[in-house]
Amino acid sequence: MASSNSPFSLRPWPTGDKKPKNLSEFITRVNAERGGFRNVTEAKLREEIAALEDGHIEVDRSSDGEEEEEADVDKNNNVMVAREEFLKNLEFAHQSAMLGLDFISLLCSKNKLHDPDKQRETEKREEAMASLSPALRELVPIGSLGASKVNASNITEPRKQDDVAVATGWRLMGINNTVDSVVAAAEKLEKDMELEAKYWADILAVSENGWAVCALPHEPHTLGVRFGFAESAPEFRNSSIAPLRRNGDGTVRLDLGHVGGGSQRVRVTVKKNGKIVDQSPLPRRTPDDAPLQDRVLEARNTAFHQELWYEINREARTLLSSDVYSDSSCITWKQDSETHMIFTLEDLAEPDNKYENISNIHCSCTAYYVYMQFLLFQGHRQNYHRRTTMTQLPPNRGVLNQPYTIIRAVVANSEYFRDGQVVSSFLEDLVLTLKRAGISTAACKSASQPLSPTLMQGNSTRRNAKMELSFVNHLVGRLESLFELTITPEARIFARGHIVIVPHNGMVFRISLVPFPPQNSGGENSNNNASASSGEKEKEPPNPLEHMYPPYDQYPNAKEATYYIRQAATRALALKLTEEAREKLHGDDIDFTETIRGPGVTGSDDKDARVDITEDADGRLVLSLETQWQAARNIASRRWTWRADRDDAGGETITDVVIKAMQGHPAL
Repeated sequence: MASSNSPFSLRPWPTGDKKPKNLSEFITRVNAERGGFRNVTEAKLREEIAALEDGHIEVDRSSDGEEEEEADVDKNNNVMVAREEFLKNLEFAHQSAMLGLDFISLLCSKNKLHDPDKQRETEKREEAMASLSPALRELVPIGSLGASKVNASNITEPRKQDDVAVATGWRLMGINNTVDSVVAAAEKLEKDMELEAKYWADILAVSENGWAVCALPHEPHTLGVRFGFAESAPEFRNSSIAPLRRNGDGTVRLDLGHVGGGSQRVRVTVKKNGKIVDQSPLPRRTPDDAPLQDRVLEARNTAFHQELWYEINREARTLLSSDVYSDSSCITWKQDSETHMIFTLEDLAEPDNKYENISNIHCSCTAYYVYMQFLLFQGHRQNYHRRTTMTQLPPNRGVLNQPYTIIRAVVANSEYFRDGQVVSSFLEDLVLTLKRAGISTAACKSASQPLSPTLMQGNSTRRNAKMELSFVNHLVGRLESLFELTITPEARIFARGHIVIVPHNGMVFRISLVPFPPQNSGGENSNNNASASSGEKEKEPPNPLEHMYPPYDQYPNAKEATYYIRQAATRALALKLTEEAREKLHGDDIDFTETIRGPGVTGSDDKDARVDITEDADGRLVLSLETQWQAARNIASRRWTWRADRDDAGGETITDVVIKAMQGHPAL
């Protein structure tokens, strides 16, 4: 066997251990030899060990021996094959080396070795000839193989000078190209500096105008501007940021993303009998070459109006009972059978000539347009106050997702002005009609103003954000109108109308026969006024309507309120006529009566005068007095009417007619 230091060592294959290498092999061997662990018991194993030691059990090694012999034969064969292949490779290498040596030696036997020492040259040639193999000497004579140069070298001194000149030229050209590249890079850098300066000038202008410039959440290396509202709906809050990218000329390109559908505005239109009678104006579209801060402002306004459109659509689905209908393009509120208020989202890029020319402009649509924006902004302030001050969420979280009261407020305010005008016109017409009939004490007063809450009156209370929110909500939801009707010094009617937004929207009226307590004063003044008003109430005579025709606490609309006022005025007037006729005629048989025909004055001998206030075909109030008296065996009657714009009674007052009727005057 070769030593371990020999490069070619032939060792026998290592003999493997017959013991199992791992647990898996052990389990496999037990299953194969014993039929599983169930057949292996301690007692049986001890018996086999004892028998093996005594020599009573012969272990079958035949199969193992045969396998080992076959393995040894295979190993020996493999070793022999490897040895033969190794020796063959050695022989091939030896033959190749000898052939190379013969070639070099034969070549050197003819060519000169160019050694200055002739003796040394002769020795080298003899050494070359001695290295030739005897077989080659017999086959090939000495000096039969030679070598020479085919062509002489073309590298001359002039060519070397040319190569140096060419190399110098290439180097000069490289230097010139480097200089040109540096100059071009400097020019490009200067141009980029100008573009960057222009870009950052626009960015600073946006930042100085109060806009929040920050890095984009998903692109940290890109600047963006936030133009939305932190308290908006999530759909608009998360998309109200736009990248500020640089154009080729250095200007800033505002990528609007979600609000990139163009500049849009909510528009309010009022149609009557299918024709537009009022409409909110649309602003001009901001041009593309406008300053960056103007384009950011336009994007903010567009996002705001898109959110406003989204919120009023949510709210419109809950206002079907108020005749509010919505579809994909518009929201329509049917004020009456002829008048419709329409809300749309208009694109400012489209020409504003698709609507009719408006000849009668009331500017109410413009007011509602501004009012709706104010309500959405107020909703944002309420969300901010709730988010920053509320320690825990309310148990009913659905309240936080309720739509804003925007269309509700518009409907309620429209009905407020409409019903207030109805009541005011009704009272003015009633007073003029009573004065036409000779009731000089008739008078009316009205006042429409938002009543300030008590918490904003005194200076002792420190104002905060919550108080301001409450005050604005009070102004939005507590618009009130006060009306006072005087029929006689004793019979006075006080009405107060105010809007209700939640849970139902509209205008309700409270009617009282005594003045309402003042609400515009606070602190000590309110106490003094309350005591003064209570003292005046004690001095004033009682109102006859308290027992004769008392009002309800609240009336749901102007129609019900005016109906009560008309009926109360009829009874107060009949009572006044009764007292005046009784005083002038000194008749105790003249009384006030109220039958199914209405209130009136009755006297002896079936004399009767019934008072009524109705509306004619023109919608104007008409005061009528229907008299009856006994004429011979028949009952005669006559009807007298007074209207504010004409005199049908021939210049006579209603008091004179009642006195004549109670006297049975033949002129009747």
